[in-house]
Formats: sequence, structure tokens, C-alpha cells
Amino acid sequence: MGASRRLALIDGHALAFRAFHALREAGLRSSQGEPTYAVFGFAQILLSMIQDQQPSHVAVSFDVGRTFRDDLYAEYKAGRAETPEEFHPQLERIKELITHLAIPIYTADGFEADDVIGTLARQATEADVATLILTGDTDSLQLVDDYVQVLLANPYAKGNKNTTLYDEAAVRERYDGLGPDQLADLRGLKGDASDNIPGVRGIGEKGAIALLKQFGSIEAIYERFAEVPKRYQKPLEGQREAALFSKHLATIVRDVPVTHLDLAACALGSYDRAAVIEFFQTLEIGATSNLIRKLPPLPNESAEPRATPAPPSATGPIQQPLFADLPTSLPASPAPSSETLQLSFFATPTVPSGPARPTNPNLGTYQCITQTAQLEALITELQAAPGFAFDVESSGLRPFESDLVGISLAHTPGAGFYLPVGHHQGEQLPLEQVVTALRPLFADPAKAKYAHNAKFDLELLLSVDLHVEGLRFDTMLAAALLGKQRLGLKDLAFYELKLADPPMPIQDLIGKGTKQISFAEVPIDQATPYAAADADLTLRLQHHLAKQLADETELQALFTRLEMPLIRVLVAMEEAGITLDRSYVTQLDEQLQRRIGELEAAIYHEAGEQFNINSGQQLNRILFNGKPAIDPKVYGLSKLKSGGYSLTAEGLEQMSAAHPIAELILHYRQLSKLKSTYVDALPTMINPKTQRIHTSYNQVGAATGRLSSNDPNLQNIPVRTEEGRAIRRGFVAIPGHQFVAADYSQIELRVLAGYTQDPDLVATFVEGRDIHAATAARLFGIEQNEVDKNQRRIAKTVVFGVIYGISAFGLAQRLGLERGEAQALIDGLFAQFPGIKAYIDTTLHQARTNGYVSTLFGRRRLFPELRGNDRGPRAQAAMREAINAPIQGTAADIMKIAMVQLHQALGERQLQTRLLLQVHDELILEAPEHEVDLAAQLVRDIMEGAYRLTATIHGVTYQIPLGVDVEIGPNWDALK
Repeated sequence: MGASRRLALIDGHALAFRAFHALREAGLRSSQGEPTYAVFGFAQILLSMIQDQQPSHVAVSFDVGRTFRDDLYAEYKAGRAETPEEFHPQLERIKELITHLAIPIYTADGFEADDVIGTLARQATEADVATLILTGDTDSLQLVDDYVQVLLANPYAKGNKNTTLYDEAAVRERYDGLGPDQLADLRGLKGDASDNIPGVRGIGEKGAIALLKQFGSIEAIYERFAEVPKRYQKPLEGQREAALFSKHLATIVRDVPVTHLDLAACALGSYDRAAVIEFFQTLEIGATSNLIRKLPPLPNESAEPRATPAPPSATGPIQQPLFADLPTSLPASPAPSSETLQLSFFATPTVPSGPARPTNPNLGTYQCITQTAQLEALITELQAAPGFAFDVESSGLRPFESDLVGISLAHTPGAGFYLPVGHHQGEQLPLEQVVTALRPLFADPAKAKYAHNAKFDLELLLSVDLHVEGLRFDTMLAAALLGKQRLGLKDLAFYELKLADPPMPIQDLIGKGTKQISFAEVPIDQATPYAAADADLTLRLQHHLAKQLADETELQALFTRLEMPLIRVLVAMEEAGITLDRSYVTQLDEQLQRRIGELEAAIYHEAGEQFNINSGQQLNRILFNGKPAIDPKVYGLSKLKSGGYSLTAEGLEQMSAAHPIAELILHYRQLSKLKSTYVDALPTMINPKTQRIHTSYNQVGAATGRLSSNDPNLQNIPVRTEEGRAIRRGFVAIPGHQFVAADYSQIELRVLAGYTQDPDLVATFVEGRDIHAATAARLFGIEQNEVDKNQRRIAKTVVFGVIYGISAFGLAQRLGLERGEAQALIDGLFAQFPGIKAYIDTTLHQARTNGYVSTLFGRRRLFPELRGNDRGPRAQAAMREAINAPIQGTAADIMKIAMVQLHQALGERQLQTRLLLQVHDELILEAPEHEVDLAAQLVRDIMEGAYRLTATIHGVTYQIPLGVDVEIGPNWDALK
């Protein structure tokens, strides 16, 4: 390839299909529910090719409908499944992206994209231009020659090896010596199932290659038929026309009547970069995936990656243009209401709309505060402002173990200040001086404050005795309630504020992996634009998102009266932490290690040899090729692409009844996971300052609105096994204290009764009867006092299965029944409680109509995939989640209301009792001995009265009680 110019020809349809199917399970969507995964995958492949291969010219071709091959052979590509519904709109978006990049599109009626590409490649060769074909289809390999190479994309590949470059030598290596000009003959002989090209029955790829290596072409094979080896003569006999016809179908046409290649139009140069950025922002892709960094440079730019603006000096600002329509200040949000969180909890709030959103804000003017005079001037500005945004930089991600490195502040959009206090080098004011100066401002409840993920900031500031009052707005929580798909500050700001470029990611400053440094090691002049931008962008986002919340009455109420007050509760809980008995955990570790060793020995005995139990490949060999060998097909195990079968816990459970080794392996895995996840890890998480473990609660971690627990996850410690309960036993109350646990009893079923308004379901709770025994009595046609434990278990499984959207097949598996028996149980439940069936139908209708379902309080969970006609596995899973989401979400909201009220009540009564943990439907407090009874009664009263759940039947309103069970004990396991 001696040509100096290089043309990249892209098979648009082939790449789009590859990207669509490779990323379909990821299900990437915009906040509006638009599917974007194929667009994202296509853009990644296209822009990576441009960056890596650096062509001088680019053109794209697409299929445009029926082709001459369809006219010749009605069965051509007939075996292919119908194009999925979500592909077409994404294909149009892909074409829109190509247009924004000023890349010409070539098509020809009656021909496929690879025919057009073959023709354009021939024209490029005639113009002495080298060609690189980017495609996902191996058919194009027949076009390879001295001027043409093929870059074959494989989005399914792991790691960075997702393209393979083919020249003639690479083609011959792949096809055992065949040249590109023989590949149409190869498909003519062996056929092609993907295109439904028939080929010659009885001739496979190996035989076809052998024949072509000997004879060169199909024509030559039949011309010298007598020389054909006997084993091939019979299948080939009488098939000359079929073979040549198949070859004709497989041959790429190189003289398509297409618009002649316009190299000037294909030149990779000027394009509307702003339009591309806006396109990515509309679809909410590209901010953190390097798509934007991969955009080809404009003519006045270097081919190197776009440079970050030069950092400012330690005492001076970055001078960047500001837009005139940026408001000079933002109004403060209203003070949180003090009224009780009851039915009036969700009254309509009033929020000022504020000035219009800037159309194209840029990153602003940022100043580093390192002199006393600068600090005093900043304090004066903050005192005059109605409010300000703040952000912190830290030495780590665990706030109670990390050091404060710096504080960022912004009171005017487009400007920000950074106050370094903990950098290892550089001029900075003393920490105590900065904290002392800021303390009155942060402590002033009348001064509105805004933050992104405020809980972390509040906790870190507590470590330097800086208490924040007047927190009005958390942009992360607001974005989550509004259904935004990207909640990180940088992504959110880029997409919502329509920034010209994504803000600088933290990795640009601290690196990744083993080479990562602490933010304290970042030079102050580089830290300033990064840190100050965080406060500035938070301020802008507050204004932007507050306007959106103001248009959503229920969401605004959830935000101002529940999620924002809950931040204080979680800060107090995380600061309190919980005590772990080190000596007990050490003993437990030894016990677990002995038990794991015993299980290893038993597994080796059953297998008849020692092997690596943690190796999936070796487990497959032992289970399915050992003595006696287990038939994986009996248990419906999924086959892996890498070979062997998937050995999930569910699969091992199915096998365990008939094969003792499967049960031993399952128990071994369970104990090994408990040991590594909890017994080994928990002692390392004890804070050296407090000697307690401080978990972190995430308010936006679960789609249903539930809280999630991390570092460590204290919500997932199993309670149904002795080993799990033994781990809970290690969490103890400090001397002179007891744990008080309050657990909502069957809250999801009580919420279900409220949703369904089913008379019999409501009556069961109003009368205080056992819901599962009552259900069993109805299902089995017996009196409630005649129900046995197994019947109650079956009824409980059916009820919870149904509200979690279980199918008859799934219920049959869970109960060990025939599918027909399971369906009869579901039908029986619907017959006894028709309100449940009506609830399911109504909820699914709402999900399909609106693209979301909501809780009693208006919290939404989005299901955009249900708005179409998709009935595949993903849609089925979404339907199951949609059925349960309003119930689980409402229960989560009620729990949060109780937490806010309990925290307030403990403070008002000046009790020493502390709320420590929230686990599913349970709250755990630590109370001094003399407050235990008071705390137990207080938590019961507040949880039972957190919300008045009612049902109106035949004009009579009934209150469905929120039952609460309270237990007291010295350790977590004792709270049964």
C-alpha cells in the first residue's frame, strides 16, 4: 500500500448490527428512555478507528432495502430474525451522528452496503488512494488486495482487542492459505447460514478449503472433475449450477451504479463539533467514555488529544470567557418545612423559578485563596450572597478516616474559589484559620447551601469541627428523583448544562490503579480549576434542577420533606458507627477455616481427587466428566461461550438433591464468601479513631428508593444460616447499653392491601390475623386453625412470588411442583383476592402507557422498555420489577419517614439513644440501659404512626395498621 492518502470505508449496517447485539443487554438509555446502546457502540468503533488508523478520508455506506440478490433468490437471508424494534430508531441516530461529522453517505438501490463499498474501493484504487474497510462482516475480506485492507470489528471481544486488521497475508493465515479472491468460491461451496446461501450440501469449510487449494476455483473444480478426490465427488456431482449460483450470491459487486467517489467531500477535516457535542448530550453518552476525546481534530487543532487549559498560578484566576446571560446570583431555596411528615407531608411546595438557564455555559473564572486578605474578601462576598455551593476535596473516600485537603465555594454562576488546606506542597492558609473564618457562614441556617452528594461533604467537614446548617439542595438527590440516568457531578453537569466539553475527570489529576496518588499530592495550581469547577457546577445545577423539580409537585415534596432531611439522619448514623467484638470475630474466623477445610476434604473424597474448587473449568471436569458423571442438560444449565457450563448457586441447588458433591460445593462457596466478605474484612474496617465500623448509606443506590449499605454492606449479612447469624453476633452494644431493634411486620403486604383495596386482604390486617395462614386456608379450602406449617410456607411463597412478578414456571421450581399445580395456586390466589390481579393489570398498564410506575408518594421508577412491543427476556424482567416497584418503593418511603421522625424525636427529648443501622424493614438503635424501655416505646410509636395507610371499602374507610415488632438484646443476633 504505497498510496499517501488513505480512505476509510465503513459498512454502516454491519457495524450498527454488531453494536446493537453486543450491547443490547447493557440497555443503555437516556433519561427520556430513548435506547442509545447501539449508537454508543457504533460511535466507539468509528471514533476509535479514526483515532488509531488516522485515515485522511472517510465515507459510510448503508443498505437501502431490497437487493438484486433477493430478486435472484427469494430465500436470501430468509433465516434471519425480524429486525428488533429498537434497532431502527438507533440506526437513524447513527446516521445523524455521521451527518454531524460531515462524513458522506453512499448508497445504491438494489445493492447492499458491501457492494457499494467494493465499488468505492475500486474507484479509490484507480485514484491511487489506499482503502481501509471497517466492517463487522467477513464477506468484505474478499476485497483485500495491495491497496485494500479490512478492519474487522468485534464488539463482543473483551479488553481492547475488539478489531482485527487484515491484509492479504492475514487473510491467507485465517483461511489456511486461501487468498481473498477465493473467498466467494469458499462460500459458494460451503454455503453461508447467516445469509442463507445454500452452497453444496455435504461440503463443509474444511473440505471446501482443501478443494480450492488444489483447484483454485469452483469453475476449475468442475472443469477437472475427474481429479477431484473420491470423497468429494459424490456431494459435488450435479451441483455445479448450485455452487456457481451460491458463489454469485456471495460475490461482492464492484461496479455498482453509485455516485462517483468524491474525495474532496470525504476529506476528514471541518465538521460541526458543537453539533456532535450537543448530539452526545441529547443521548447522554460520551462524557466518561472518551468518545469526545476521540473526536477528530478540527483543521486548527493538533491531532494530539485536546489539551486541558493551562492551570492558574496559585494566587491568580483562570481567564476563560463567560456568557453574558449567566445570572449574577441565584435565589435561595425555601427553608425546609417543620410540619409533621404525615398526610400533609406532601403538600405543594413553593420554589422560585429563577432566571433562565444559560444556553451554552462554559467553565468559569476560578481563583485559589492563599492569602489572608483574599480569604477576608471572600467571606465578605459570601456574607452578601443569598447562598453558596460548596464541595470538599479529601485524601480518601472514607470520610471518617480521611483528611480534608481543600474546600471549594461558589456564590455566582461561572466563578468559583478553592481554599487548599491539606496539600503536601504549595502555599496555603492554615486549616484552623480557614475553618474559623468559614464556621459562622456554615453554621448560619438562614444562609442557603448547595452541594452534590452532600452527606460525604458534611461528614468530612465534621472531622474539622465545621458544622453545616441551612443545607437546602443536594443536586445528586434531585437528579435521582427526576430520573436522570447519570448522577455523577461531571456527567450531570455536562448533559444538563450543555457544556462545550466534559469537565476534567479526577483521573486526569490523580491517575488510576497502582499509580494513583492522593489529592493531597496534586499541585495546588492544577487542583484549583478542578476543585473550584465542582462548586461552580453544583451551583449551576441547583438552579437548573430546582426549576425542573418545581414542575413536579410530588417529587418536589419528596425532595424537600424527605430526602433532604434524611441526609442529617444518615450523617448521624454513619458518624455513630457500630462496635465489632474483635476477639469473637477472631474465634469465628478459626471456626470457619476449620469448617471450610472439612468441606474441602469431603469434596475431594466425593471427587476421588484433589483439584481447585474455585476453578470453574476444573469443577466442570469433576462434575460432568467424573465418576459418576452428571448430565448438565438434565438441570438446564447455561452453556458458556468459553466452554463448559455455568455453575450458579441455583444450578448447584438443583443438583444437590441427587448429587452430594454439589451440595458440598454450594456450602463451601457460601462459607468461603462469608469468610472473605465479612469475617476477614470487617476487622480491617474498624476506624482507628473511633474503634467502630462506619458503614455508608446510599440514598440513590437502589431503583426502588431503598437505602443501600456499602463499605461494609451490613444489609446483606445472611440471617437464615447459622454462619450468617454468627457474624451478626459479633456486632455488640457498648458496655452499659443494649440494642433495640424495631422491624416492620409484613409491611409490603400491608402496602399491597392499601394499593389493591381488596376487602378480604384489608380485613386480614385490620383484624390482626396471620396473613399467610389466612391465605393458606383460602387456597386449600380449610379452616385457618387447620393450616399446617407446609401449607403456610406454600401460601407465603405464592403471595410474595406473585407481588415479585413470578411466573408459574418460576413458582413451580421454587416449590418443587408441576407447572400446572403452580399455575393453579396463582389462579387460586387471584380468585380469593381479585384486587391483587387488578393491581397487577393496572400497574402494568401504567408502565406501558407512561414508561414508569410510582409509589403512593409519587416516587417514580422508569421502565421505558415497556412502552414498546418488546416481549423478550428484558421486557419480561422489567414487567416483574414494575409489579413490585410501587409496593417496595412505598415501603421504603414509609421507612424513611419513620427515620426522619425518630431522629427528630431523639433530639427533641435529648436522649442518648442513637440510631445505628437501617436494614431492610428494620431499625437498630443503641440505648443506655436506663433509656431502653423509653427508646423501645418511642421507636414503636413513631414507626407505627409514620404514615396512615387506609383503604375505603363500600364507603367505609379502614386504617391498615403498620405492625412493628420490637426486640432488645446485647448483640445483633440476639434481636430475633
